[in-house]
Amino acid sequence: MRRVLLRLLLLGPLGVAQAHDYWLEPQGNDYLLYQGHRHSGHQGQDLVPYDPSIVTAALCANNLGSVQKVDPSKTYPARVLGPCAAVVVEVDSGTWSHTHKGTHGGTETESAPATRTWRALESVKRLNAWGPGLGRPLAQGLEITSPKDPMGLAPGDKLRLLVTLGGRPKAGVSVAYDGDTRGVTGANGLINLKVRHGGTQLIAASVLEPGPEGGPDLLRSATLVLDLEP
Repeated sequence: MRRVLLRLLLLGPLGVAQAHDYWLEPQGNDYLLYQGHRHSGHQGQDLVPYDPSIVTAALCANNLGSVQKVDPSKTYPARVLGPCAAVVVEVDSGTWSHTHKGTHGGTETESAPATRTWRALESVKRLNAWGPGLGRPLAQGLEITSPKDPMGLAPGDKLRLLVTLGGRPKAGVSVAYDGDTRGVTGANGLINLKVRHGGTQLIAASVLEPGPEGGPDLLRSATLVLDLEP
């Protein structure tokens, strides 16, 4: 029964294709973290405010792949100082529970018994430029990487992606494009997607790890954001 519930959490209405999206938008040389449904194609608020204290880390990489830790702002929307060829932000959204009355997280209380409980750890990477060091993972959490330069791709082209956890390829990870689940990664952690359109590309991945008996499971999510020619 536990395995069935874990699969439903990933593929059902709480899975990667239905959650609020996180993404990073450039502002001058800096990057702002937003949450909402602006790029998902699903109904919902364009922007959904969040508590900036959930942002736990930020990384700024140059085009050689040299990574530097930076301190995100404590105000909403969280700001990461740049410029960066790639920027990664890590978020801990806390523990969530699902009951027959809906989904509840953070400090919300709910008298109904929970059918599923999980802790949500999320990372967002924005690729702003390309260089020889950016075809590999930059962080240790769940991460989506383009092994080759994707910046010149056009609609109809193939986008090859690598999903890693702890810097190692991760098989069986659900991957969504513009909010629609497109498949799972193979044994080598790779998946191929067809570029649908120009402009902002939003690719998300999600994997669920069983927690200890009686404790919450761990839902890891990762998002890759990049802009192609319109």
